[in-house]
Amino acid sequence: MSDSDRRSPNIEDRGEAKYFHGRKGILADFKERLEFAEQDPKKGTTFLIQAAPGAGKSALLHECARLAAIEGFAVAEVDPHKLLDPEVLHESIDTSWMRWRRWLTQGSASIDVGVFKAGVVVGGAAKTPLGVIEEGKGGLVLLLDEAQLMNDLAVGTGIPFIGAKALLTAIHNGRTGRPVMLVAAGLSATKRAFKDLGVSRFKANCYVELGPLKPEAERDVIKDWLLKEGRAKGDPAPWIDAIMQKTHGWPQHLAAYAESAAIHLRATGREMTPAKLKTALELGEIQRTKFYESRADGIVKKERQCLARAMANVEADGTIDKDMVITTLREVCSAEKAEEVFALALSNGVFDLQRDSYVVPIPSMRRWFIANYYIERDPPNLPPPKLSPPPDRPLDTTPGDSTLGLVPLPDADRDLER
Repeated sequence: MSDSDRRSPNIEDRGEAKYFHGRKGILADFKERLEFAEQDPKKGTTFLIQAAPGAGKSALLHECARLAAIEGFAVAEVDPHKLLDPEVLHESIDTSWMRWRRWLTQGSASIDVGVFKAGVVVGGAAKTPLGVIEEGKGGLVLLLDEAQLMNDLAVGTGIPFIGAKALLTAIHNGRTGRPVMLVAAGLSATKRAFKDLGVSRFKANCYVELGPLKPEAERDVIKDWLLKEGRAKGDPAPWIDAIMQKTHGWPQHLAAYAESAAIHLRATGREMTPAKLKTALELGEIQRTKFYESRADGIVKKERQCLARAMANVEADGTIDKDMVITTLREVCSAEKAEEVFALALSNGVFDLQRDSYVVPIPSMRRWFIANYYIERDPPNLPPPKLSPPPDRPLDTTPGDSTLGLVPLPDADRDLER
């Protein structure tokens, strides 16, 4: 399959990576779980990918889907908010199955259509989501992106909560009568939401906390952008090194800087000169800033200033105390609003929950907040101090004197004052 067959039309915060490298160990673990599930339907499981925004969750999810489709599994992408809708689930399994089948057969003539299992539902839409899955046959992989939205179900009660818990635990424990895997990717607290919904333990290597790419994979991604997309002329090594100084393995930043560099090269003759590199880095910075702005969306300026002050009070790799952030926000809003702002910052990925501690997951985003919104706390509103005359000098009480009892400054001091 050619690279062009796997490209996304645009670089976005979410979606398939145009040039994917690394994550080999994770994909190997995923393939192993696929094989276990195919050998024994009772070994169906949940494969959870949790990470901060921009770490490449969606891109990895897409690679898992591609691998599952090659192995002959039906692949269905489901919106977390639509997971409990039987008709939507049925349609998603049916249409996704056909789309992935066409994608694979068009991309590689070596794949025989006969390897595919019958992934469609045979009996039409059932009364429950679990019924939809049970009525189908063959291997099935359900993709659940933005899985942190499951929190809405985890904190609820009643029929939706019971339905979600029944569905997730049945898939996780292999009680669907067919090989089924749920592959979920989400921001912080996703794992906690699954725990609340009955999935508290993950099989070996089925839970991933995704971090930056390793340097060798990062280099390969940038090189692909420069040579394949930018069609660069010359040695790309200096450009790769310069971009790596800005991206630090963070996939979203890689996309921002490498795409900007590729576009600039193609527009200016493809020669890699120092002047062009400087411009490319400036363009990448603009794209990265847009990403940070999107993550701060919904948080007004005075609230951003509070968050910046809270971030400035800890080390770059230190933990953030929620109570301290709430206290800082209380200076500009009510207690209820402060909780809402913190929750929004968490859901947007400004903060991340890692091993029961809050952190700012992207160091450069922390620096951006501080550089743009940090201001010193205003001094307390105290009355002005009383002025006393200097010793051994009488008050000047000349009528009409605008100093109101203060001794006029000598001419030299007046010049300094001006």
